[in-house]
Amino acid sequence: MTLSIALSGDTAHSPGNTLPALRSAWRAGADLVKVDVHLSADGYPVLVGERVTAAPGAAPRPVADLTLAELAAVRDDVDRRVPTLMEVLGEFRPGIVPPLLIDAATPDAALAADALLRERGLADRVPFTGSAEALGALRSRSAETPLLIPWDRPGLPPEDVARNLRPSCLAVRHTLLNRERIGEIHRFGYRVAAWNVNDFPEMARHMGMGVDAIATERIEDLTSLTKDADRGGRQTAGSP
Repeated sequence: MTLSIALSGDTAHSPGNTLPALRSAWRAGADLVKVDVHLSADGYPVLVGERVTAAPGAAPRPVADLTLAELAAVRDDVDRRVPTLMEVLGEFRPGIVPPLLIDAATPDAALAADALLRERGLADRVPFTGSAEALGALRSRSAETPLLIPWDRPGLPPEDVARNLRPSCLAVRHTLLNRERIGEIHRFGYRVAAWNVNDFPEMARHMGMGVDAIATERIEDLTSLTKDADRGGRQTAGSP
């Protein structure tokens, strides 16, 4: 089974990292939605890129310079405002694991997001990706948090990275993957996520090569493939 990861939600229909984009991706059948989490100036984990334009014609400003109230005023459309991570978690009943992949750029953002998950009884149940520093902070807090590390270098992560971070999955740019490299990564005990595959034939090709997950900006195309593959697998398993 190949997991489908929607990058920032269903960006074909709504701006990324907004509640409509997330909801649309989940309706489309995404197994995970990767969300970008940063801290506001007053310490709230919010879903947004690193910089935002706070006023028409103004230069983009770092999220860390803006309060939650200022971020809320960035967009006129209430549905497409910058949401907090708490709002996103509130989309699910207590105890339900949200289908998220949290991308934290800084240690502070990673630890704040992790603290929210722990408050809701979701400790070590939601995967994280992000910078090496952010993932290192999470690993220092818990040995069990599932980590996906971006890895676009030749070969496998060096021993110190493997020992310190203990990732469960490597996210590799899809153009760098072939059947041999996927097999090598699997032999060392890592799963493989093909990153940013937006071409339909390439999605099918990478599924055929045996990747464990595909991340895309075209989630409806990807889930049409993964659903067909899942149905085909069940039919094969149950056939005489």
